[in-house]
Amino acid sequence: MMAQPDPAASRRQLLQFLLGSPLLGGVVGLAAGWPGSSLARPELAVPTRPGQALDVFQIKAVARQVLDLPTWHFIANGADDGRTMAANREAFDAWQLRARRLVDVSQTDMSLELFGQRLSNPILLAPVGNQVSIHADGELATARAAAGRHAMICSSVTSFSITEIAAAAQGLRWFQLYSSPDEVLMRHLIGKAEAAGCEVLVLTVDSATRGNREGERWFAKQTDRSKFRLANYEDYAGPPRIGNPAATWDLVDWLRSNTRMRVVLKGIVTREDAELSVARGADGIIVSNHGGRQEESGRGTLESLPEVLAGAGGRVPVLIDGGFRRGTDIYKALALGASAVCIGRPCLWGLGAFGEEGVARVLSLLRAELTRIMQLCGTPELKDISLAALAQRDRAG
Repeated sequence: MMAQPDPAASRRQLLQFLLGSPLLGGVVGLAAGWPGSSLARPELAVPTRPGQALDVFQIKAVARQVLDLPTWHFIANGADDGRTMAANREAFDAWQLRARRLVDVSQTDMSLELFGQRLSNPILLAPVGNQVSIHADGELATARAAAGRHAMICSSVTSFSITEIAAAAQGLRWFQLYSSPDEVLMRHLIGKAEAAGCEVLVLTVDSATRGNREGERWFAKQTDRSKFRLANYEDYAGPPRIGNPAATWDLVDWLRSNTRMRVVLKGIVTREDAELSVARGADGIIVSNHGGRQEESGRGTLESLPEVLAGAGGRVPVLIDGGFRRGTDIYKALALGASAVCIGRPCLWGLGAFGEEGVARVLSLLRAELTRIMQLCGTPELKDISLAALAQRDRAG
């Protein structure tokens, strides 16, 4: 008697066929909650847990799904038409990598010395305030994810105080400061940062006024800002006067006289201002356009980096942020001469998607990608990465 077909076995065979199909495998995988191998592209694969994410774009997809529109626009918004934000990403395409072969890359070393501190890798966390609007644990979750591996630049407008963040970070932390017409307030914030063990002060210099972020403005009435803390200002008797359009280069002199921390200027994008930064005694520079959230210059930070390096003349370290999403992006900035790279939005995607574990996954992906491209290009240590690793793309025709 002929054996009857097993319906369960037939279903398994059909599922195996569909999962192996280049057209349908990814669709079926997504329906089952798996990132399908044949269609594991950023716009299609949405992981259900941090460890499934293959790149930061997949984590971005999760954050976009779970965050409400006002919160998403807080992260995603750029100034005006977003051209500067887009330019930050497009600038990487101007450079190609020149990979060298038959180099022993069995051991890699990403460590570096920066402002008297030993860092295990050149990936830092850029300062972002009000992270409780993204996740209930806010900056504490971000600090825990960075602990022991990454220096974290703590914003002065965080939901938790620098004291609380320092306790969670258990590692290197720097403090970001906005200028204020209230010098007593600035001394108060500097004192809190020093007491928390911060050794580097990052002064944001690109905020003479607030950028035109229309998405944030549109949703402002839907956001109850009264529930968000400005924790570093809570024990100050006066109002939190943040920003000073009258600030000049004299502020750098003032800071040098009022803190024992290293002073780094964030927001420098020209040779002239790099020269002035060094002349005024800044210890370092961060090439930044605030992630495209301030002036609509249409110019990516990677495009600004060479002239800032020329202005600095090798006298101080030059760091950079703006549009970094891949290990290859980080590699290109290091090859151009940047000492380190600061990551902003991808960490917020991780925070919004999965909290602390999401931030940790973002950072681990970037470390792994940087290690991989160092090996593939034949540069096992950071000191091996140079302009020789780059070629400019020929845009003719």
